[in-house]
Amino acid sequence: MKGTTLIQPKKMTKNEDLTRRQIRYLCFRLQTEIEGGNKATREETGLMSFVDRIKEHMEQQEDFGGWNMFAKTWDVDEKSPLVVVKRTSSIYSDWNKILKEEAKELPKEKKFLTNKLSEKVQEAKKKQQAAPEEIPPQEEVPVPAETKQVKNDLQEEVQENRKQSKKVSFWDRLK
Repeated sequence: MKGTTLIQPKKMTKNEDLTRRQIRYLCFRLQTEIEGGNKATREETGLMSFVDRIKEHMEQQEDFGGWNMFAKTWDVDEKSPLVVVKRTSSIYSDWNKILKEEAKELPKEKKFLTNKLSEKVQEAKKKQQAAPEEIPPQEEVPVPAETKQVKNDLQEEVQENRKQSKKVSFWDRLK
């Protein structure tokens, strides 16, 4: 890659170089390890090189309540993330509070398509719900023989057209 320079990320050498987000990530990794998940193994470079130092630093503080209680009873401070502070509420209740403040309420009425057929269907449903009356069973109306003959003729014509068509149906292709 001629003419380009790679920007190297800032080298982190001290705990103070870490952001709150990075420290919380390490704390969650240590919590996961304690609870039987993947180990938070130390690496030579990068964020995971701080695992041992952060673990030791947090465990020495007075308000540290154990790794399994991270984000439940204790957390890292907003302004100085290397300081352990007791939580007044859990992350779940904080999240629910944010959702209530930020999320829009969903409409309670269902919106339907507004074509004429759907309007008629909705009106019929409303009428039926408003006055649910028992519909008397209808007697079978005799179908004239002429209507049956027309129906049979149409079905035969459709079958004949299918036989003459060069199109192959999906189901025929499977055979």
